This record gives sequence, structure tokens and C-alpha cells, in this order.
Amino acid sequence: MEASVSVIVVDANDGTRRGLCRRLGREPGVAVIGEATEAAEALGMVADGQPDVVVLDPRAIGGAGAELVERMRAVAPDAGIVVLTAYVTDEERSELTHAGAGAVVVKEIDSESLVRTIRTVAARSGAGDRRSAT
Repeated sequence: MEASVSVIVVDANDGTRRGLCRRLGREPGVAVIGEATEAAEALGMVADGQPDVVVLDPRAIGGAGAELVERMRAVAPDAGIVVLTAYVTDEERSELTHAGAGAVVVKEIDSESLVRTIRTVAARSGAGDRRSAT
């Protein structure tokens, strides 16, 4: 059995956020530990919860993408960041990756691929190492 990956979902659109939480909540080994609708709330939740992965749409919550990713990394340096957005340019993808996003994907991604991406980002961020140490 795979180790559980804790996730916080950040998206201002209630339907999108709740649907994503339901999708992820049905996946074995994925635990949604919080959801937020805006940047300040998300930063506090991430700082307190120290999730393995943050799935966020910086565009949907009105944040400057790369800056918000950097702020997330500052409050939870061991958390992986998956940017899940409606669209992304090559320049934005580069900026987000440089800022610390472990993956940048579009919202049309299927559930299986999204979970695989979340697990990959969690593994690269050292989430498994943190869980085995506790």
C-alpha cells in the first residue's frame, strides 16, 4: 500500500475546488487536509498544516502565480506545489517552475494523471522522507 499524501487544495471557484476535493478524496492514499479560496487563507493553512502537496490555481485566486508559489514555498519549504490552471503560457510555466512549482498542469487533466502527478511531486519534495521519520 502506498503511503498517504496530504493535500491542500486552493481555488476560488467553489465548484472546481469542491469537485477536485471529491475527486482526490476518492483516491486511496490521498488525504485532502484542507481547502482554501484565497491567497492569505491558503498561506496560513499551508503554514499550519505543512501538507505534502499544495494543489493551487494562482490565477483563480487572483495571485501573481510565481510570487504565490514562492510564498507557499517560504511557509512550507518541504511541500510540493502542483499548479492546476485553466491555461498556461510557456513563459508562465517557466516562471512557475523557477519559483518552485513541482508541476504545472491544465485543469482538463484526468484524475489518474493528476494523482500520479501529485504523488510524483510529493516524492520529489521529500514527503515520503518526512512521513517515515514520524
